[in-house]
Amino acid sequence: MSIIGIVCEFNPFHCGHKHLIDSVKKDGDTLVCVMSGSFVQRGEPAIFPKDIRVEAALKNGADIVLELPFIYATASAEFFCENAVRILEGFGCDTLAFGSECGDIGTLKKAAEIIADPDFDEKIKQYLEKGVSYPTARETAVRDFSDGTCISLPNDILAVEYIKAINKNGYKIKPVTVKREGAGYNSLDDNESFASATLLRKMICEKDDISRFIPENTWEIYRPAADDGRVIDKNKYELAALSLLRSKKDCIDEKTAYMSEGLENRIKAAISTETTLDGIFDAAKTKRYTHSRIRRAVLASAFGITKDIISIKAPYIRLLGFNTNASEALGKCVKKAKLPFIASYSDVAALKDEIADCVFKKECEATDIFSLSLSKSEPCGAEMRYMPQKIK
Repeated sequence: MSIIGIVCEFNPFHCGHKHLIDSVKKDGDTLVCVMSGSFVQRGEPAIFPKDIRVEAALKNGADIVLELPFIYATASAEFFCENAVRILEGFGCDTLAFGSECGDIGTLKKAAEIIADPDFDEKIKQYLEKGVSYPTARETAVRDFSDGTCISLPNDILAVEYIKAINKNGYKIKPVTVKREGAGYNSLDDNESFASATLLRKMICEKDDISRFIPENTWEIYRPAADDGRVIDKNKYELAALSLLRSKKDCIDEKTAYMSEGLENRIKAAISTETTLDGIFDAAKTKRYTHSRIRRAVLASAFGITKDIISIKAPYIRLLGFNTNASEALGKCVKKAKLPFIASYSDVAALKDEIADCVFKKECEATDIFSLSLSKSEPCGAEMRYMPQKIK
């Protein structure tokens, strides 16, 4: 029997996620998900609050759901994966499962070895000096160090970073991949059996019926949540984010996360002249930086996330929910956990740890803005009130 870990956003949970879970979980296994909270890696708020997404996961095969803290959930692939794997390994997972476009664990392992080579960074620098973006430089460098191996698609990139984190830290956790099927990561094609999360978010915002793309029991969770106003309102979020950016503009500098080579100045100038988030992204964009990099840098600017903060390693394991049939497995994992285990705000306070306080404080700040940005705004303090869900 294995304790299988999955890194996820479930933004929203769909049939592709169910396919991954059903592909890797066997009778007797315990499936542990480490899930992003109020914000996701794209540098934007999740479509539904975390409690809605936790419930969907627990009713579709997940036994335990842990949280990937805000500062890592919105980080670049390296920090995102490094800390997600740290949490799962620290909790006692012996297997890490993930989807990938490649679907071949051997190819992914080879790519992970290549990017860990000390000479690899130098090769990337050579390409960056030619003015190409980091993803292009990275992909080209991988090709140079291999027999043409191509690692450029979103889930493959994350997969390689998961394996890299395992190797770097000497974790005794086995990586397993399942080939991603259906629509591509950002596809808006609604003719596939597995629709992308990008398409589903678009449909939810436009109040379209997504029931054919998600498990039936998930539709029963999402529909009333949307009817109750527990879905993100992009316009409300944009106004909140712009307010934060304008109020903190003078605090943005080279110490802010994801800034380099004067990017902070481009973003500050854009904040001063633009009236939309897309306007800021476009004004700050250069050939050198991807939209993803710009979005993360802007989010870091809004929430005061510095390079020092994102370099902090995950200081705790936070429980978001569990199935009661997994109570015994949960208890065993908690006893053997290599990191402090928390289930409530009082547990964080009891740690009396400045690093843990810093990470949780940013979680609170992010969720307060998220709560304000729901279709039906909710009060501050959601993180301090949150208690793990129990699903029978």
